[in-house]
This record gives sequence, structure tokens and C-alpha cells, in this order.
Amino acid sequence: MEQVQDKLTVCPCCGSDACYQSEFKTQDGVIKTWLCMTCGFTTNSTMTENSEALKQTLELTAELIKDLRQDHNDLAWFPTAITMPNKGMIFPEPTKDKKDWQWTVVKAIPILKEEQEKYPDPTNPGTFYKNKMDMKNLKRYGKLEFMDAAEELGMFKNNFKNEN
Repeated sequence: MEQVQDKLTVCPCCGSDACYQSEFKTQDGVIKTWLCMTCGFTTNSTMTENSEALKQTLELTAELIKDLRQDHNDLAWFPTAITMPNKGMIFPEPTKDKKDWQWTVVKAIPILKEEQEKYPDPTNPGTFYKNKMDMKNLKRYGKLEFMDAAEELGMFKNNFKNEN
């Protein structure tokens, strides 16, 4: 998959001009993806009504995310859920009911070496997780504060060391 173009565009879900659009060349053609940094909703050009991609998403996605679905420009948009095993997670969480929700950030914390055998990795038999999610110290953000939640998780920190 070759990345072709990135740009900011207007989000049809919230009207923000901070919707990140990317294009990728695949063997099946160009696929466009969108992720709004304000509302956190995402889609891609394969998420059309009756498409296999949308059917799979609906089968594998949590009920809250399906309930929050929005349809714009013939594409299904959903709030994103991000898991970064060494950093943590961002996910939508209901407050009072399905229509009232917020972004929740949970950071990853190290598991002590002597405790790791209590956390087997089911996808890699014989190995163990080195981090777990710190559910006791989660932080919550409003529906239009996805970028703040992403910053809290450390998604925008560069990994370069300044040698000066």
C-alpha cells in the first residue's frame, strides 16, 4: 500500500476543518480515509451502504459505536477506537444513555516482570503482556475534544531526541 496524499478537509459530522484525509494506492485502487481530530469520527471510501467493508464493521463493532453511526456523502462514519499497546487506548464511552457519551483515555502501565505470567497473550502462546491498561486513572473528554484525548495519550509526541 502506497500513501499518495494527505490533507485537511471539513468534517461532515461536526463541521470542523481539522478532518485528516489520506489517500492510499492499493492493488484494488485508491482508498481514501478520514479521521476528524475534533469529533473523532472516521470512515474510508469503502464504507458505502451494502458494502462488504460496512457489513464486516457492523459485525465486529461494539454496540455503542454502531449506535453513534452517522451517514454523510454516502459513507458510514463511526467514532474511532484506538489501542496502542505501549501507550493506551481512546474509546467512546456512554455517560447516561447512548446519545450522551464522551471520549475516555486509559494509559498503559508496565506489568512487573514477576507478575507478567498472570497476563498471557492469547495471540502468541508462551508469551505474556508487558503492559496493562490503568482503568483506575482514566481521563474523560467531551465529544468534540478528540484531539485533547489523543494528546493525553501521547499520539503526537515525536520520538526524536534533541541533541543540542
